[in-house]
Amino acid sequence: MCRYAVRGNNETRGRCRVKRIDSGLWPCGGAGVNLRSMLVNPRTGPVKAGVVLVPKRFVADKAVMHSAQGIANTGFAVRVLELTRQPRTIDNVSLDEIVHGVQQVKQAARELRKTMGGGKKVGTVGAWLGGTLALLACDEELDACVVVCPFVKLPVADDVIIRQPLEVVGKSRAPILAVFGELDSEVPIEDVRELERVLSTSPLDDETYTYAGVGHAFFDNEEGNYEYREAGERDLWTRIDRFFAQRMF
Repeated sequence: MCRYAVRGNNETRGRCRVKRIDSGLWPCGGAGVNLRSMLVNPRTGPVKAGVVLVPKRFVADKAVMHSAQGIANTGFAVRVLELTRQPRTIDNVSLDEIVHGVQQVKQAARELRKTMGGGKKVGTVGAWLGGTLALLACDEELDACVVVCPFVKLPVADDVIIRQPLEVVGKSRAPILAVFGELDSEVPIEDVRELERVLSTSPLDDETYTYAGVGHAFFDNEEGNYEYREAGERDLWTRIDRFFAQRMF
């Protein structure tokens, strides 16, 4: 999911501006960890709305920053979260990290809305675990939600401390674009169909799309990813750009 070059801290390069902001002590995995978030602004033109980007493995790596810069170039202020020091997967993420991550998405949306002012809207986007957090946060604070191959069911959810994404989606206040790969070995097609059924009963202007013949990482052009499909990635970004523009501008 890369479109532009990486930006450094408080530097202007290429077509975007990036600023590192409010590094703080965030409880994560049972311990306090100093983490950071970054604000990515368009290089030129006004900020029309805001987006909270939740990294797919909770870490703001180069691929994540490339994605943020691409989104910013379409007129958004993008708040990029970094939620853990080490990458997380569905197999090693903790309940505390999920709960804290959802809180951070909502807090980032509130802060971004306040920073932009003028009644501008705020959405969120995330893939994999980041998409799961976006779904879990869509019941408040957000005006649009885009998720790519999210985990629809969490093994760590207990319905007391954290609800299953499907339950939250049914009460979403934000329209949702959910995108999947037909051959995803991480997200069962039965889960995808269940999410589609939930969204089909929503009064909101939701969208779902499943790319035929591709897997869990079809959009991710990291080196060595044999599942990557350039045509799929390009089409995905077109869908994301269109969805955000229609719902938030």
